[in-house]
Amino acid sequence: MKPCCNLYENTATDVPTAGGGFDLRASSRIIRIEGLIPFTGCAILIGCVVTLREVGFSGANWGLFAIAVVAALPVHIDAHIRNDIMDVEVDRHEKSRETGRNRPLVAGWATLGDYKKISVIVTCLVVVLAGYLTTQRMYIPLFFIIGFFFDYAYNHPRIALAYRPYTEWFIFPWLVVGVTVTMVYAATGIISLLALILSLLHGLTGTCFVVSMMRRDVNSDRLGGKNTSSVQHPELPHSTIYGIVTLLVAFLMLYPLSCVLGRGELSYILILTTAGIAGVNTVYGAGIDQLCTRALYSVFPDFEVRANRLMLQQVGASMIHAVAVTVMLLAFGVRP
Repeated sequence: MKPCCNLYENTATDVPTAGGGFDLRASSRIIRIEGLIPFTGCAILIGCVVTLREVGFSGANWGLFAIAVVAALPVHIDAHIRNDIMDVEVDRHEKSRETGRNRPLVAGWATLGDYKKISVIVTCLVVVLAGYLTTQRMYIPLFFIIGFFFDYAYNHPRIALAYRPYTEWFIFPWLVVGVTVTMVYAATGIISLLALILSLLHGLTGTCFVVSMMRRDVNSDRLGGKNTSSVQHPELPHSTIYGIVTLLVAFLMLYPLSCVLGRGELSYILILTTAGIAGVNTVYGAGIDQLCTRALYSVFPDFEVRANRLMLQQVGASMIHAVAVTVMLLAFGVRP
């Protein structure tokens, strides 16, 4: 059976054109809470509880931790800005109204010049804060260089990893790792293996919804020339596969986590929690894969809307994972 061409047909009812001037409505789309909280927000939360686990409340430098938080959030926001700049033509093909994702550059709420100015301001702020942190923690520049590398490599037109298949599979989990390890290092001076393991588990859990997002956006991405994994291989169940990969990695992390924690029972609880959330995300991802397959072989105008609902459920499950990990470490593994 041959695929139906309607999967790649732009059926959006409105394709807005860019205008001039900065509208305050653009601010919420630049920040993008639905992307900021599951990754950087949850990484900060995990970093906080790992800090308590490593040195206790009195042993941490919470001032440096707070500065690191203020520095890390703008790096993520700058990634949103640069992604919008690079994807402006792709975004013209999105069903933005149906999925609640208004694009300021396309809607005319802001100009490319506005975005570039904000990016410069944000970058300068991060450099200043990172410079101060460096006076207290000598390896801080390395962490922020890595952060900006991911930002630019994924979103800069000359590199454009976002336009290459499967890059979302391995980039996004390590973003969470980078933020969490940076937070703990700023507060304690320790490069924590516990922070690395827990943040990698959460990064994989959160990336489940990024892979699903690529499935949802297969129409607009193909029309805009964005060669993602779902565009290159639309017939593969990417979301389901990634959920299963997350499950496997979770179980593989049991022994290293037990060694770091020194408590087998807590390690089992953390891994089972991760596996449970990964299982939920796999089920939601399978639903998105089914919707994508249906759209591939038939006329399915509601594909993006229905896939978006399932993807948002994955976002919620990912945030629950971070909260659950935090609660368990607070209850069983924090020093006084």
